[in-house]
Amino acid sequence: MGKMGSDASATAVQDLPSIWQLRVFEAVARHENVTQASQELLRSQPTTTSSIAAFEATLGVRLFERSTTGTWLTPVGVAALVRARRILQVAEEAVQALGGTRTVSPLTLASSITRTQMRCLIAIEESGSFRAAARRLDITEASLQRAARTLEQNLGVQLYRHTPSGVTTTETGRPLAQQLKLISNQISTLVEAIGAYEFPKERSVTLGVLLLDPTILIVNAIRALSKQFPDTRVTVLSGTYEALLNKLSRGEIDFMIGLLKQPGHAFDFVEEPLYRERYFVVAGRDHPLTRESGLSVESLRRYQWVLPPKGSPRREAYENLFSEGTPPPASIETYSLSTIRITLTDMEMLTVLSWTEILSERRFGLLAPLRVDVPWNGPIFGITMRREWTPNEIQADFLLNLRKNAAAIAGDSMES
Repeated sequence: MGKMGSDASATAVQDLPSIWQLRVFEAVARHENVTQASQELLRSQPTTTSSIAAFEATLGVRLFERSTTGTWLTPVGVAALVRARRILQVAEEAVQALGGTRTVSPLTLASSITRTQMRCLIAIEESGSFRAAARRLDITEASLQRAARTLEQNLGVQLYRHTPSGVTTTETGRPLAQQLKLISNQISTLVEAIGAYEFPKERSVTLGVLLLDPTILIVNAIRALSKQFPDTRVTVLSGTYEALLNKLSRGEIDFMIGLLKQPGHAFDFVEEPLYRERYFVVAGRDHPLTRESGLSVESLRRYQWVLPPKGSPRREAYENLFSEGTPPPASIETYSLSTIRITLTDMEMLTVLSWTEILSERRFGLLAPLRVDVPWNGPIFGITMRREWTPNEIQADFLLNLRKNAAAIAGDSMES
């Protein structure tokens, strides 16, 4: 994200964590206990837990390890805490400098400032009036005024004054707006820093995935790894075979998964077969052929097809299916599974998908495999690794999960 310019500062606040979320995070980290933090914050335990979950979701990381004995910071949680405490200190000092009439502690007042109130005050200070600020934020003036006046009332100070050009900030409101802009910049930097956080090598897995290869295998393995080792990061890079093989040789990825192609530099790499891929004719769930039994290849010729370009495994399966006679036209060529899904849903067309792709598509419920054999021995799916590479504990667990899931998928495809 970086530092926000004046044009973006007022609107970007809404996408950032709130000061309150930072305070809840800091309290839980300090007490190492959700219940004790909730008592300090005068909130229920579910509310505190929900706030932490929302904060983690925004950052895209796990900040705590939970156990029956307490709640402990992960390494990335420690990194976030350092910045969060600095931001809370700035927010507390900004409110303390106001000298308002409220008897509530400055930190409590600061953490009650919502993202909407922040962006409204910043916009008013930068735009010069309520009316201009409302136009800038694309909200009604009544909505802006409500947020602005609520902030003023909560803090117990006068933040706005009437001028010939409209209502603008006072000598008190102006520096507060500047401080809130600084705080939003610091929160933005926190988000950016956590996004770029380098997990320790021994707590991470980086794998390459060939284009069009199944995602369900990866997702299941990530889910299992997260349960066993919550404080880990999995990075998935997709690309062509040649590009990923180069990354593998340079050590930029730990291993690659996909269709095995027996790399030319066999002395540098080891291929581990997992299962042989199977392919099926697939249609939209409401396609007329889904209601027919005993389908023949001839019945498939009546429809147009959406397929990847020649040379891909799915195209080879299609060509083997129609090896006798002229194949029906492939009127749409695309690698995109989302495009294929939408096309088959809207039109009475057909395609070929691998079994693992069908498993991934099941969650959408839009496609259905047809009961017709595709007479082709598909390619072998597996793992490619550097010959001298030794996985650490995290990587070994991920590979174990991959192998278990691959065995289940292979057995499922043979029973289908």
